[in-house]
Amino acid sequence: MKPWTKTEIGKLRRMYRTLTNREIAKRLRRTLPSIDNMAHKLDLRKPQKFLEAHRFQKGLRPWNKDTHWTAGGRSAETRFKKGNYSKRWDREIYCIGALRINADGGLDIKVKEGLRAWEALPRYVWRTERGPITEGGIVRPINGDPHDTRIENLRIGTRMDLMRENTYHRYPKEIAALIQLRGALQRQINKRIDDEPQYRRTA
Repeated sequence: MKPWTKTEIGKLRRMYRTLTNREIAKRLRRTLPSIDNMAHKLDLRKPQKFLEAHRFQKGLRPWNKDTHWTAGGRSAETRFKKGNYSKRWDREIYCIGALRINADGGLDIKVKEGLRAWEALPRYVWRTERGPITEGGIVRPINGDPHDTRIENLRIGTRMDLMRENTYHRYPKEIAALIQLRGALQRQINKRIDDEPQYRRTA
């Protein structure tokens, strides 16, 4: 990736409000991800009128509507056929009721065969012990241990509750202000590093 120059950044600032990112990328001879990333670093925003003008309008017909595509060659021979199951999962071990650790470190339980066979264990416990979970509801352990799924250790909340618990606004005003100040300072440091070649980070 070639470094951004002050001239390019100046052009990006001038064009960003009136041109699409694809048009800007073409004019600056850069990739679209490069334009997106730099605009994000500079905190550039498109005007609302621009967004509305370039938004997909209700009633317009997509170019690919009612079109169909069939893969050729030996594709049909290698497709996953209905009723088959992956050889990676031993059916005797991963039967209904089996547990696994998911990507977030929590526990899942297998509730059925086929697609969407796994469910988060805290949700399964809550649903079987307390009943249906409201739309958008999040079940979490009270003590923070993702493997402690006893019903007495579970609570249900909303995504808003989760956001409040993870935001810096939960701290006293003085600490929240310091966190904001640190973020603003880091953005200015990053901007200086990007603008000045002699300060640019090395791999």
